[in-house]
Amino acid sequence: MAAADLTPVQPHHRFDEARLAAYLARHLPDFKPPLTVQQFKGPAASPAFMLHSPGRNFVLRKRSQPKKGCSMAESIERDFSLLRALHDAGLPIGQPQLACTDDSVIGAPFYLLDYVPGRHFRDPNLPGMDAKQRHAHYEAMAETLARLHNLLPAETGLPTNGSGLDYLNRQVTALIEQYRANATDAIPAMDRLLAWLPAHVPTDDVTSLMHGNFRLESLVFHASEPRVVAVHDWDLALIGHPLADLAINCMPWRVTIPGMGSLQGIDFIESGIPGEPDYLNAYCRYSARETIPHWNFYLAFALFRVAVMAQGIVKRGNATTPAAAQALKVYSALVRSVANQAWNLVGSDED
Repeated sequence: MAAADLTPVQPHHRFDEARLAAYLARHLPDFKPPLTVQQFKGPAASPAFMLHSPGRNFVLRKRSQPKKGCSMAESIERDFSLLRALHDAGLPIGQPQLACTDDSVIGAPFYLLDYVPGRHFRDPNLPGMDAKQRHAHYEAMAETLARLHNLLPAETGLPTNGSGLDYLNRQVTALIEQYRANATDAIPAMDRLLAWLPAHVPTDDVTSLMHGNFRLESLVFHASEPRVVAVHDWDLALIGHPLADLAINCMPWRVTIPGMGSLQGIDFIESGIPGEPDYLNAYCRYSARETIPHWNFYLAFALFRVAVMAQGIVKRGNATTPAAAQALKVYSALVRSVANQAWNLVGSDED
């Protein structure tokens, strides 16, 4: 998170800042008032806020919704425990400071960690950089993702809940159920994927930490070097399969998602941004892999996930204005195009 992405606290997220300052004064020995609060831009399951105090800044996160099967307090404690474990393992995470499950402080449980200054990029095309700089930043992203995946699951403090293979089977089943509940139009490619995916889950049972939404926007880079100094947006983190996480990371090469940017149509040689094969090679170097087996399955899985999420937006959409109606058309078209792309990857698979 970068300071340039700050706004005043939005009305529906406001809380008693004086009460929070009093709480921090009691629980952080080196906290110094006065306290001022701003909010980071962008949607998130855990809204994020910048806390300014003399000589020191913090990031506060609270949850809008609890994790499945958990209370809000349990979700915050789980998030905080993960961040503490990652920081202790030497991964780029701001120093976790405290977790508060007392709703009376700001109206919801929250956790606090040190703010890590740096550069934050929302556009994956990295405008304003030269080719060498772009390449170096993507290399750093691949290295950081490999470091996360190389961490032993037991070191994260997260519940294992089965293996990487179990994760894939659970996710495919859940996504199929979610799509069927939200389907509005017949889409042949989606119907084929509903049958193909559960029958072709790879048996290479590799288990690792998954970030769940790892992309350039999730990273804070050093102020002048192509080096990741912090990873944020850990709301979807769990123990799962590293190649599913890698495929989710590679979606900008494959699809244009509204509001998230895309690498489709760019000149990889001129821009310096690695094409997908070169990016995968970098990931393999840092994760000590020789190959990525069944890559088309993982891509199809990630694309199917995008299509299911887009279909949910279509199902819940309310076209009460011309702009809303146009947005629903965009998402409806996205479901079809992404489903077709996923099926084109795997439809001729004989396995």
